[in-house]
Amino acid sequence: MNARIVETPTGERIVLSIVPPMIEDAIMLSFGHAIIEFEATLYEKFLHLTYGVVVTCDEFKEYLQNMEERGLIVSSEFLGKRCWSWNPEMKPDIY
Repeated sequence: MNARIVETPTGERIVLSIVPPMIEDAIMLSFGHAIIEFEATLYEKFLHLTYGVVVTCDEFKEYLQNMEERGLIVSSEFLGKRCWSWNPEMKPDIY
């Protein structure tokens, strides 16, 4: 698991973000109006949207996994390739 997990004084475990807020917002905006997006396409859209912010493909995948662990997005497989979608139960607060 890539997320940071902390325990509250009451014993509850909370998954924290390791994704910088600016990058997380850019990832969410990279989906555009798409229902699902292939991982490689999402990465290319992210690079285009951020004008080449230096984030390697591996870092990007770690960010996606962290966002999935926190319930913001969900992963799946479509046509034999990994794809991502917004979690339909989550309403992003940036929109």
